[in-house]
Amino acid sequence: MIESRQSKQEILVTLGNRIRRLRERNGISQEAFADNCGLHRTAVGLIERGKSIPRLDSLLVISEHLGIAVSELLEGLKH
Repeated sequence: MIESRQSKQEILVTLGNRIRRLRERNGISQEAFADNCGLHRTAVGLIERGKSIPRLDSLLVISEHLGIAVSELLEGLKH
C-alpha cells in the first residue's frame, strides 16, 4: 500500500484551510479570533493562507479556541 505524501507547502495550506473553515463555522472574524488567541491578526492570516509554520504553542491555543484537540486539527496530514 502506497501512502499519500504531501509536500510541506501542501500540509501548511491544508492546515490553514482547516483553521479558517473552523473559525468561520464558529462565526468569528479573523481579527476577533486572533485577539481571543492572543495572536496578531497578521499571524493568523499567514497561518490560514499556509504562508507560516505555526509554533506548537500557537497550535495549542488555536485548537483550544476552535474547541478541538490538536490531534484532530492535524489528523490525516502526512509528510
